Amino acid sequence: MELRAYYLLSTNSRRAIRKTKGRFGRPHHYSPQAPLIEKISRTLGISKQAAYQLLMKEREYLIRQEK
Repeated sequence: MELRAYYLLSTNSRRAIRKTKGRFGRPHHYSPQAPLIEKISRTLGISKQAAYQLLMKEREYLIRQEK
């Protein structure tokens, strides 16, 4: 899979997107901030909804690759 949005993220956002467990082993639910979605949609020339779906798809791929 080609990662398009992942390489546009900052270091902290890259860590957050790969995170699966939070404090005390609880599951971590990733929800990107609105400015991040706007930046990705503007840079790639896609809608905000498509940018959100792309981030979630890439997150799922990255998590599967780490296991």
